[in-house]
Amino acid sequence: MKIIGIIAEYNPFHNGHLYHLQEAQKRTAAADGVICILSGNFLQRGEPALLNKWARAKMALQNGIDLVFELPTLYATHSAYWFARGGIETLTQTGIVTHLAFGVETKKPAVLKEIAAFLAKEAPSYQHRLKNLLQKGLSFPQARIQALPRELLLQNSQTLHSPNNILALNYLQVIYEQKLTLKPVMIERQGSAYMEQNLEKGRYPSAAAIRNYLIQNSTQFLTALQELKEYLPLETINILEDEYKLGQTPVYLELLSPQIMTLLRRTSASELQQIIDISEGLENRIVKTALGCNNLEEFLHALKTKRYTYTRLQRFLIHLLLNYTKEQAVHLKNGPPYLRLLGYTPKGQKLLKEIKKKSTLPLITKGAHIYKYLHNNPTTQCFWKMDVKATNLYTLLYHQQLNRKGNLDYLQEPVFYPGQV
Repeated sequence: MKIIGIIAEYNPFHNGHLYHLQEAQKRTAAADGVICILSGNFLQRGEPALLNKWARAKMALQNGIDLVFELPTLYATHSAYWFARGGIETLTQTGIVTHLAFGVETKKPAVLKEIAAFLAKEAPSYQHRLKNLLQKGLSFPQARIQALPRELLLQNSQTLHSPNNILALNYLQVIYEQKLTLKPVMIERQGSAYMEQNLEKGRYPSAAAIRNYLIQNSTQFLTALQELKEYLPLETINILEDEYKLGQTPVYLELLSPQIMTLLRRTSASELQQIIDISEGLENRIVKTALGCNNLEEFLHALKTKRYTYTRLQRFLIHLLLNYTKEQAVHLKNGPPYLRLLGYTPKGQKLLKEIKKKSTLPLITKGAHIYKYLHNNPTTQCFWKMDVKATNLYTLLYHQQLNRKGNLDYLQEPVFYPGQV
């Protein structure tokens, strides 16, 4: 059996994602199915998703994915390494995934394999260089690259700064660290770069450019959506339209400005120290800066440095909102404690039967199923409570107040897509 695994956010699912999926299927001849591990309602770059996890799961299913499981929030909002590790460990725990398909921005994927193999060894000399560079004020992603041996860095510096390649490196590193049999399927990214903010005619866009266009034109959302027809599958357009009419999209970081500014001003430096991503006295700068800023945008601009990038700071803000502490992060090393089903097709239903035979993790198809696994299991409790909390806070950002009720993780059924009728 050949099963392709994809780790994604699909925020939203666009034509570039469709190309990636179809190319993965071509490269993995006679694949028996595709399983996606999808981020929940808050994402790795420190922002809420444009639309909720069930709507994005529906996009994935209607465009060719067979099964969608949730990437737990503890992984989905963490660094690139933990995002990659959480996604891969969730895929491998299904017991049936054989290939991992992911995008790269290089014509020399072998170089990424070589560097990832080096990183997986964690040589003491490398760790020493990394520590020195961090002490000089470089951000972790920058220091991680600059600490590489000269022969690896010399011709590959530009390649290693691309967000897609950074994530690809982490996928490969986890595969090497854990000595997995998972086969990498590296697909060169087509069209715009990962975080390109502008839409270009005739090219696959970045999800960021699509989001920006919809958010900037949110008062004319349906008109803006029709103007994006060239970049989005029809299924994505229809789902976005439905979610907009329900008052459940667009959701974006600025909507959280009052809540987060409130938290920043009422949380003490000692309390901030408990949140992951906070170190080296950053908590004192945060307390001081929050008092001198009117909103989230001003706060991020004032706090950003060479070491603390916008992405890292945004992640901190989401972690503050979720009260994601260093104590909770300890559970990451235990691996995902369950497989949370978000959606499936008829083919996916058959794959679920195989997973039930081969996986050692509980399969959660309804929220109520989790209760029997919570007793005396602190890791499961920690993961599940965070996923529920994330959804409960996310729905408060809906434009339609009648849809802001909590506990959707217990009430919402997995999405079933029967295919074309």
